[in-house]
Amino acid sequence: MPMSLWLIPHSGNPFTKAFQELISDTIPRNFSQKSHIVSPHVELTSDIDLEKAASGKSPQEWLDGLQLPDFKAEFNEVVVTLDEVEADDAVERKMSISVKEDGNLQGLAAVCRRDGTSASEEEAQAWAKKEFKPYFGLLHADVPTDEVKKKIPLVEMKIGFAIGDIFACCGGTLCMGGYLVLVDMSKPVDEWETVAKRETPWVMWRATHNLI
Repeated sequence: MPMSLWLIPHSGNPFTKAFQELISDTIPRNFSQKSHIVSPHVELTSDIDLEKAASGKSPQEWLDGLQLPDFKAEFNEVVVTLDEVEADDAVERKMSISVKEDGNLQGLAAVCRRDGTSASEEEAQAWAKKEFKPYFGLLHADVPTDEVKKKIPLVEMKIGFAIGDIFACCGGTLCMGGYLVLVDMSKPVDEWETVAKRETPWVMWRATHNLI
């Protein structure tokens, strides 16, 4: 059963509401092809074999038992900084926002990779440094990449309208906190399901001037 670990912001804040509307409605309306709607998130790692990793524990017990680094709000945060809108050939990241490099985000991904797969500590650290390329998905659809690229300026404008006030009032910070969630991806995209979640008060969501 393939699973992934995601970081998601709290559902009730203006940042999440604005981006959920962009992902669910505003952006898909610009394309004729079907778009798979997912919640705003950044994937930390995929290919988790929970039956092997959990050793009989429930998904929630396994997630709660992950030995995460000693992150703390305002002192040692994981910073997720949204940077630039991009297009890619991969369907799952057909349009996305790149996430700037952050040492704590990379360290969190390494722990999730180590404990969620059969990777050793050294393998997980090497993966996080060389292969972990976090992104914030906007469009999950089978659309020609050139067509998506043409729409980037329009989407950038819509993002500015959606979160510009939040960005301006909070010095680039969009929201604090959220969850680390374990997602069952064994079914079609529209049926992906969160099977466990853990609070992450030490995650800060930000944006750069490249995005706004």
